[in-house]
Amino acid sequence: MNPSVKMSCSLQGTVDELPQFFARLEEWAEGLGASMALVSSFSLMLDELLTNVAMHAYQGRGGPVAVAIEFEAPAHLRAWLRDHGPAYDPTARKSADTGADIEERDIGGLGVHFVKQLADQFIYRREGDVNEVFVSRTLNSPAAAVKHMNDGGDA
Repeated sequence: MNPSVKMSCSLQGTVDELPQFFARLEEWAEGLGASMALVSSFSLMLDELLTNVAMHAYQGRGGPVAVAIEFEAPAHLRAWLRDHGPAYDPTARKSADTGADIEERDIGGLGVHFVKQLADQFIYRREGDVNEVFVSRTLNSPAAAVKHMNDGGDA
């Protein structure tokens, strides 16, 4: 088993800060040898989750968000996100009906659907006044990931 390397930061819970956060995450992970495929797919999940916190939990006004990320070489990323918004379990959200006509689909939920499709683990818990979401993503090998993506699946 490879040793893991951790990164943590405190965010203000706004969408404006996310580009800088993701640039930092990408630089950190790629500097440790994580593949671009892993970093991109992991960032997609975190972007959805952090945007939901900013827009829904904090209704665009911001609030504290703690992010802890761990990389285990060669191809495993995991994150813990903690916020003080109202209790909300994204893992319990009904999956989006991607087969329905666009006019028949419910509004929202597509981003959480993508997280569910990409994540190895997607766990929610409420502890006191804190929402905690754990998400992880592993790519078995870059070649397998590319083949799987080309076959229409997620890596």
